[in-house]
Amino acid sequence: MKKRVFILLLLLFFGIGSSCAQRYLNLSVDNDLFFGRDRYYSSGIFISAGKSNQNSDTLINYVHWTLGHEIYTPSLRYSKNIEYYDYPYGGWLFFQRAEERLINSTNAWLWSIKVGITGKASLAPLLQNLYHDKILGLPNMAWEKPVPQRFHVNLNGGYKKRINIFSKAAILTDFFGNLGTQRTAIGSNIGILLGSSKAISFIHNPLEMQEVGFGFYFGTRLEYRFHDFMISGSLFDDEAPFTLDTIPYKYNVLVGLAFYGKQWQFQVLWNRISNDNTAQKIKAHYYLNISLSKFF
Repeated sequence: MKKRVFILLLLLFFGIGSSCAQRYLNLSVDNDLFFGRDRYYSSGIFISAGKSNQNSDTLINYVHWTLGHEIYTPSLRYSKNIEYYDYPYGGWLFFQRAEERLINSTNAWLWSIKVGITGKASLAPLLQNLYHDKILGLPNMAWEKPVPQRFHVNLNGGYKKRINIFSKAAILTDFFGNLGTQRTAIGSNIGILLGSSKAISFIHNPLEMQEVGFGFYFGTRLEYRFHDFMISGSLFDDEAPFTLDTIPYKYNVLVGLAFYGKQWQFQVLWNRISNDNTAQKIKAHYYLNISLSKFF
């Protein structure tokens, strides 16, 4: 019985009966330590794999799988006095399956399901303190009153569109929505992409650009968060030991550079994000995303 259930799960997440045209493996890392900081959204590590299936001459479907891990910490990360905390300690470990339908070379729809767990089972306290101790030679972080352990399900959808200005310039738009117990939000990305890149969006899908080239991106991300478990706790109970008042409206600035090859893709994205809650002592937070993809 257990074997049958396992096979069914494999079929659900990886699919059968489709001819694979291209596959990729991606490692993406978010971290504010690149700027000598360690607070708020402190770290994110994402391992992704995906493939493309061409169903007709024009219609292409993409399937993506992502294992992700995020860590959130207050600015006074060694203090055990939560009265001085400006962000709850939190860890978020999740698995995501996404599907994307490329309508044409400039339009695509995508949807996904994300399941995961917060709290001690996310392994965030263990992994962060192990990294600080063995790699950085720093003391253990306090991890007082972290977000509670919960299982979460998020449903996500989006629409992407590229508007070509001339041969080496385009406006990239991306509208998205999340509905779930971990986060519920709506928002959009809009920016300008310069260079030979033919990507519909600067982030998300490495298979959109499989030619030798480059791209420089400057854009913004606008988001309204109706609910954020990592700050305000659950919508269904009051068991979170430490919560703060959220700032629902988010404004981010993004600047990126990407290099594309036939077998590899390298991308760097600088992020400036506005505050998530009213207690944050610093007006903006900076972190860097570094992403490396290999095609098969």
